[in-house]
Amino acid sequence: MRLTIYRKMMIGFTIIIVLMIVASTYVMVELRSVAETTRSTLTIDVQAIDLAKQLRTILYEEERYAQRYLIAHDSTYRAVFVENNHSFVRLLDSLSGMLTTPRDHQIILEVGELHDWHFAAVADAAGSLDPIAGEKTRTEAVDTILRSLDELIAARQGVVSASVESIEATTRRSLRVASLIVFGTLIAAIGSAVVIARTITRPLHTLVAGTKEIAGGSFTRIRVRSHDEIADLARAFNSMSASLDALNRFRAEMMQHISHELRMPLQTMHSAYYLLTEEKAGPLTPPQLELLNAIRENIDKIAKFSNQFLDLSKVEAGMMEYNLVRLDLAPLLRQAVDEVHPTAVRRQITVSFVPSPCPEVFVDAEKCSQVFANLLSNALKYTDKDGTVEVTLGPCPKGACVRVRDTGTGIPATELPKIFTKFYRASTAVKGKRRGTGIGLAFVKAVVNGQGGNVSVASTVGTGSTFTVEFPSADPPERKKRI
Repeated sequence: MRLTIYRKMMIGFTIIIVLMIVASTYVMVELRSVAETTRSTLTIDVQAIDLAKQLRTILYEEERYAQRYLIAHDSTYRAVFVENNHSFVRLLDSLSGMLTTPRDHQIILEVGELHDWHFAAVADAAGSLDPIAGEKTRTEAVDTILRSLDELIAARQGVVSASVESIEATTRRSLRVASLIVFGTLIAAIGSAVVIARTITRPLHTLVAGTKEIAGGSFTRIRVRSHDEIADLARAFNSMSASLDALNRFRAEMMQHISHELRMPLQTMHSAYYLLTEEKAGPLTPPQLELLNAIRENIDKIAKFSNQFLDLSKVEAGMMEYNLVRLDLAPLLRQAVDEVHPTAVRRQITVSFVPSPCPEVFVDAEKCSQVFANLLSNALKYTDKDGTVEVTLGPCPKGACVRVRDTGTGIPATELPKIFTKFYRASTAVKGKRRGTGIGLAFVKAVVNGQGGNVSVASTVGTGSTFTVEFPSADPPERKKRI
């Protein structure tokens, strides 16, 4: 059976509901037991104790009026005595119906017999010439009845105490078990929630990671082990990824083909330019030489744009190859600064290079030269006359750090996250009518990231910009440990 997300959630909820029903049923059964014990204690034992105490009181009254009747022979006292006797017998019968143990019934029987004897003794004493003669015997009978009733009361009080202890024990046990069941239900609920959440979120995290890889140009397949709707989404995602990969490769191949087709006429134009400048076809006037130089500059721009766009397409398609070697960046940066120095002098911009000792890095020398050339070209392009461009090299936690700082137009803070996007140009560059293709910085970021480095920018409008490039050390700590 396929466990869809709906079924997973329903199974988890069912488990939780069943556990709650079990816990509630147990608590209800225990509460019913407590209620039964309480009812039995209150309706039987407590009433039996109350009746026994009433019998004691009636017996005292009965004996008191018996004595008055025997002394005064007053019919009123006799009537009260007889009424108390009847009340005693009636209550004793009621008490007998409540008791269940053999010992309790034996006590009731003994009390009844002694009480009947007491009544008969009073009647006999009333007809005797000496009514005081049997008083001692009647008193002993009354004392015996009182002791029996006390024993009965003590027995019932013991039963009540035992019932109360039983109720307390049952309540404690019920609370303990209920707490355990509730705690177990809570753990089960949390466990079910975690399992269900993980079965849903884990493949989603895989999809998110796959999406980031696609955004970075890696069209790898996503493996999702679930068998629910997310697996269907993963299959659709893989299909889309494969289509994008094929489209990206086709685009890269197309760009490579276009670049190749552009190189041939550009080389032909370069050859024609050199033939004309060497005056193989005849002498040239200064205006003609100036026009030829303009043609050469634009040919170089087209060639540079074509090469960078092709390299950027290769990086995006995952087809770029890097020849990584151990390298000291100082000579490479010094060469890049020397190459732009004539342009800086012509535009009256000061270019400086300040190196500091730093570790060697593991990079592609040719690609790094292109990166530095792009950064310096941008810095000069957006820096006005009498401005400065400073290149520094130093260590950083990653390895080596290169900073290119200029005093140019700067970039608005809101546009900094977009500055490395392909074809994007800052508003300050557009307003200043600075020429550019929007490819250079995108190429820089793609190439630097492809070599394990990272690039960032900090800028203030009207003050200038600082581009920071970090490359990984050729001997990182983990690599040294492995060696």
